[in-house]
This record gives sequence, structure tokens and C-alpha cells, in this order.
Amino acid sequence: MNNLGLSKEKMMKVQVRLLRLLVLLLAGSLICGPVFAAGDKKANREREAMRRAQMQLQQVQGQLSTLEQEKLTLSGERDKARKEAKGAQGKLGKLEKDLGQEKAKGEQLLKDLEGVKQELATTQTRLADTETKLTETGKTLSQTQMTLARTEADKRQLEGVKTRNEREIASCEDKNLKLYQTGRELMTRFENKSCGEVLAQKEPFTGLKRVEIENLLEEYRDKLDDQKLIKAPGG
Repeated sequence: MNNLGLSKEKMMKVQVRLLRLLVLLLAGSLICGPVFAAGDKKANREREAMRRAQMQLQQVQGQLSTLEQEKLTLSGERDKARKEAKGAQGKLGKLEKDLGQEKAKGEQLLKDLEGVKQELATTQTRLADTETKLTETGKTLSQTQMTLARTEADKRQLEGVKTRNEREIASCEDKNLKLYQTGRELMTRFENKSCGEVLAQKEPFTGLKRVEIENLLEEYRDKLDDQKLIKAPGG
């Protein structure tokens, strides 16, 4: 049973180290990941998902800390129980030897022997309980590790969606700006047309007079300004 306890303890130590490493990596990626600011509903949903993932990570980290503390406490109790069991077994062996050598002290030695046996049984029971608790704690640690892994995978997926959306928005901003600039350039060309040309004839392209053209230019200038995509601060 002692060898089994040591083996379990070594396995749990390795699991705790791996779990700590995963927590550090996930916490670092959450802290370093930039917060995406966008005005559409899809971006709001993504930010909410990121916030929930971070809250879940914090909860898992709290559970991990509690489990590690419980593991340390149980390990101490187990070591103490092992030491007491070893001492009790030594006493039992000595008393059994003395019993064979000194028949005259048989009754007292038998009483002492029964007491030591009782102590040994109690200690062994405590040791078994401690081993059971350690096993349960190991299972809980494994479940916590799986939860951390799932949380990390969800976060990576959300970050991928965020990156794709950033690229799409950047492309839309670029196209919108080019379209806006083209529209303004066309209006500027009409505005700069000589007054003589306008007074002499109607606009050959549209069949409109100068005043009508200016009214149209003003109308479309307002429409272009309304449709111009304003880049979010920090985006």
C-alpha cells in the first residue's frame, strides 16, 4: 500500500506541474490578447464569449488552488499515518518478542499487545481513508485539467474568428475609403468645369444645367459623407 501511495503521489505531482503550466499559458494568452472593438452584433457576441471564457478560466484556477492545498494537507496526514503505523509495527514486534522471553509478564504484555494492535488498526484505517481521499483528489485534478484544456481550445477558436473579422473589416474600410475618394474626385471634376461651358450648353453627359448639377453634387456629397465608414478608435 505504501508503494502504491508513493506512485500515486508522483503521478499527482506531475499532473499538478502540467496543470500549472497550462494555467500560466492560458492566463498569459488571455492577458496579452487584444480586445476587439467593433460596432456590429457579431463582434459583441464574440466579446461576450471571450469574457465568459476568461471568467471560466478564473474559476478553474481557483478550484486548482484549492485542490492543490487539499493535496498538500492530505499528503501530510498520509505521511504522519505511515510514520505512526511503522512505529506501531515496531512496537508490536518488540512486544511479541518480549512475550516469548518473559512468560511471567504475559498478562501485562498481552494487554499492551492488544493496545498496540488497536492503535495499529486505527492508524491503518486512517491511512486507508487518506489514500482514498488522495485518489478522489487526483480524479478531481484530472477533471479540472480537462476543463482547462476545453477552455483553452474555446479561446483559441474565438481568437481565430476575431482575427478573420479584423481582416474583413480592414478590407471593407479600405474599399469604402477608395469608393469615397473616387466619388469625391468625380464631384470635384464636375465642380471645376468652367462656367462658360456650363452657360453655353447643358451638361452633355447628364443633360442638366449647372445649377442642377450643383444641387446633385451637394446631394451626393452628403450621401457619400453619410456612408463613409468611420474606423473605431484603436481599431
